[in-house]
Amino acid sequence: MIFDLDGTLVDSVRPDFLACGALFAEYGQRLPREFWAREVCGRPEGYPALFALLRRACGAAAPDDAALRRRLGRLWEVHMTPDLVRLLPGVPGALERARAAGLRLAVASSSDGDWVRRWLRHYGLGRHFDAVVTGDDVTRRKPDPEAYLTAAAALGADPGRCLAVEDSLTGVAAARAAGMTVVAVPTALTRGLDHGAADRILPDLSALHFTGPATFPRDKTF
Repeated sequence: MIFDLDGTLVDSVRPDFLACGALFAEYGQRLPREFWAREVCGRPEGYPALFALLRRACGAAAPDDAALRRRLGRLWEVHMTPDLVRLLPGVPGALERARAAGLRLAVASSSDGDWVRRWLRHYGLGRHFDAVVTGDDVTRRKPDPEAYLTAAAALGADPGRCLAVEDSLTGVAAARAAGMTVVAVPTALTRGLDHGAADRILPDLSALHFTGPATFPRDKTF
């Protein structure tokens, strides 16, 4: 079983949205929530589109991508703190239930390794995982399936017998491309998007249950 990190285990989604919104506000603009959810959330390559939208909104007042990224980096430092990057509902229980069912677990994230390890360590989640794959470990990030395929290989598992848990459309696409069964657990900011490519959509991880590895995930008893 393979989990995404951002927006799935920890809520770094809302702090990112707040930081991006603060950047827009500095130029007297309002960040469209749906645009951010669709084009930026879960998409490291989506920030140029964000900057282009800001420039279209305020014209010559906005600097180039490099300057905007530097400013966004400083806003991330303000918003990406333990007070705001919180453990999502149902996470500890879901991990404990999966372990009790005899499942091996991995993380597959597009984020940098230091970031991933920081939050796994901060919330004491690392002990649950047999493998952790980050953006540092792959050459192509989500929606490419490489992170999921690498995580499955690290678990010694057939991707077709793996369950992936994701929040973003990009992550769902990556897991589907890897041939995995996909459960989507959207956040409040992404709930309005179409997660229909997932095999199942859950309100939070407290709704994820298992009957044991012999029936997982073929008959979808989760």
